[in-house]
Amino acid sequence: MNSLHSHFLREVWSLRREALGAALYWSGVGRAFELAARPTGAIILMYHSIAPHDVEAFVDPPNRLSPGMFERQMAFLGEHRRVVPLSQVVHQIAAGGSPPAGTVCITFDDGYRDNLTTAAPILEKHKLPATLFLATGYIERGEAQWADTLYWLLRYRTSNALSVPAIGLKANLASPAGETAARRLLHGRLLECSRDDRARLLNEAQRQLVPSGKPPRLTLNWDDVRELRRRYPWFEIGGHTRDHIDLRAHRGEAACLQITGCAEDLRRELGLGPAHFSFPYGRWSPETRAAVITAGWKSAVGTGEGFRIAGASDRFAMPRVESPRTMTELRFKTSGAYPGSLSMLGLR
Repeated sequence: MNSLHSHFLREVWSLRREALGAALYWSGVGRAFELAARPTGAIILMYHSIAPHDVEAFVDPPNRLSPGMFERQMAFLGEHRRVVPLSQVVHQIAAGGSPPAGTVCITFDDGYRDNLTTAAPILEKHKLPATLFLATGYIERGEAQWADTLYWLLRYRTSNALSVPAIGLKANLASPAGETAARRLLHGRLLECSRDDRARLLNEAQRQLVPSGKPPRLTLNWDDVRELRRRYPWFEIGGHTRDHIDLRAHRGEAACLQITGCAEDLRRELGLGPAHFSFPYGRWSPETRAAVITAGWKSAVGTGEGFRIAGASDRFAMPRVESPRTMTELRFKTSGAYPGSLSMLGLR
C-alpha cells in the first residue's frame, strides 16, 4: 500500500470515528456510558494558532482555529467543564490521584503571536488558565514555523516548477495531484530535518517558487512573552525544544542540546526553571524521555497511552487531544464518554 493511499484511509477512518462520536454524544449513549463506567481523568487540549483574519492566510490550516470558534469553545468549557492549570493535574497524578471526569487543561504549542493578541483576552474573559509551550529558538529569531513557511511558499508561488533531487522531488505544481504529492513529501522531510537542513530545503524551495509578498510576523518574541506573563499571569510557560526538532528522529547530543537549551533559554529570558515540556509532534523515544527528566522538567506531553490523564498515567508522556474543529467534537471529547465509549465499540 503506498503512502498516499494509507494517508487517505487514515483520514476516512478519522472521519468515521468523529461521526460516531457525535452520534454517541447526541443520542445520550455517551452519557449513559459515563454513568455506568464512572471514568476519571483529565483531558489535555492542544491548540496552536488562533489566527485573526489578517494573518490566517499565512498559517498552515491544520495549525489554526478561528477566533470565533475558539471563543465559542472557551465559553462552553468555562460553563460546563472544570478547567484547571496543567501544573495542578501534574501535581495530582504525581501523588497518585486522578482528576474527575470533565477536568480539562488548555495548552498551546509553538509560540504564535496571536496567543497573546487574540487567545489570551478570550481566556481572560472566561477566567480560564492555560499553558504555552515555547520553541525558544523560534522566539529568539522571531521566525515563522516551518510548516507555515512551506504553506506560504506553495500558496503564494509564482512558479510551478520545483525540483529537489536530494529528496527525490521533481514536481509540476500546476497539477493538483502534483502539488499534493510535493506538499506531503516536503512536509514529511521537513518534519524530521535538523534545523540547518530544514533551512536549506526551505531556502531552495523559495528560490525556485519565488513567492509573492512577505508574510507578517507570526511568532512571539521575548518581549511579547514577557508582556503575556505580565498581563495574563495564569498563563503557564513551558518548553517545546529550541528548534521544534523531532525527538524521535534526533537523539543523543543533538536532542540533549534541544532539551537543555530550551530550559536555559527560559531561565535566561524569563527567570523560569524547567516545568512542563512538550515533545514536538508528540514524538519521543525512551532515550529522549529520559533526557527530559535528567534536564529537570517536571512533566511532558507527547504520544502516550489513552487520553485520560489519571493516577496511573506517565506524567512524562501525557497524550493530548488536538483542537476540536466543531462544538460537538469539543463536547464529546471533553466529556467522560471519551474515549471509553468508542473503545467499547471497538474504535480507538
